[in-house]
Amino acid sequence: MGILENAGYELIVNPHDSEPSREWVLKHIADPQVGAACIMHSQPSDKVDQEFIDTCNENLKCVSTFSVGHDHINVKAAHARGIKIGHTPGVLNDAVADITVMLVLMTLRKVGYGIDLVKRGEWPKIPWAPFVLCGHSLGHPGLKIGFLGFGRIPQAAVDRLLAFTNKTEPPTIIYNSSRERANQAAIDADFTKRYGVEVKRVEKDELASQADVLIVLCDLNPSTKDIVNKEFLAKMKPTSILVNVARGPVVNSDDLHEALKSGQIFGAGLDVLTGEPNIKPDHPLLHLDNCIVLPHLGSGDFDTRNKMAELCVRNAIQSMKGEPLLAEVKG
Repeated sequence: MGILENAGYELIVNPHDSEPSREWVLKHIADPQVGAACIMHSQPSDKVDQEFIDTCNENLKCVSTFSVGHDHINVKAAHARGIKIGHTPGVLNDAVADITVMLVLMTLRKVGYGIDLVKRGEWPKIPWAPFVLCGHSLGHPGLKIGFLGFGRIPQAAVDRLLAFTNKTEPPTIIYNSSRERANQAAIDADFTKRYGVEVKRVEKDELASQADVLIVLCDLNPSTKDIVNKEFLAKMKPTSILVNVARGPVVNSDDLHEALKSGQIFGAGLDVLTGEPNIKPDHPLLHLDNCIVLPHLGSGDFDTRNKMAELCVRNAIQSMKGEPLLAEVKG
């Protein structure tokens, strides 16, 4: 807010510490004196749909969203009206990578089940045995760590994950990207040199069948919706885990529930879930001992959110000055 207040523009600020009404939002974006709008991510009140775009006054130059994702924005319609869309990429890579590693460790070591066991008062009922409450180790020799998507966040996750892995028999990093590049061998050689372990692109079926730890970090688009489905999960090892920190609909929740309940895979750690945040207590995945669900904490540390807020407002200010946005959604 300090950056906005010092920018020299009149501000219209939601007076409540809660989501504004849709009527309030539409009223102000229709005002010819409003030149830019800073919005939150995926609130019904400021969803940038056709109604929102049609309501925008002709002087509105930019809608800047407090998020990296922009699936809640009708970008094509905005561009048709000459409205630029700002977002906040790049500043949350570390925070999301941290959550990724945390979910991997928690899922492998059955931490969610252990916490619930203590809270239910059932710890005293568990007899001591050599393998009681055991999970799998990230330091297992020759582990294969797989990524569905291998952009900046997955690469930051690899930096962190390697600290926990076996140094005598190191892991292999396998990943699937949208398409194989002409210089794929050179790309993988560069990754291998960077990380000091073998890194290679594989096709989706091989990723599913070979990965001991499979991390979903791809974009959500028509080609990736439900890409992790019954067929995909059936190829995974019974000792493997799935971690989703991308978007909920990339993983089919019903198929995942079936795979977890039947023991087709060992466990799942989810920071995202189809239908979020409207997840009711009776959601089937919440009642499995081998599934951890977080309320989309990916970017949720103070340093990251402050960086996102700053980029969001600076995008809006740049547009008011008639200058290029610092981070603009193209296409």
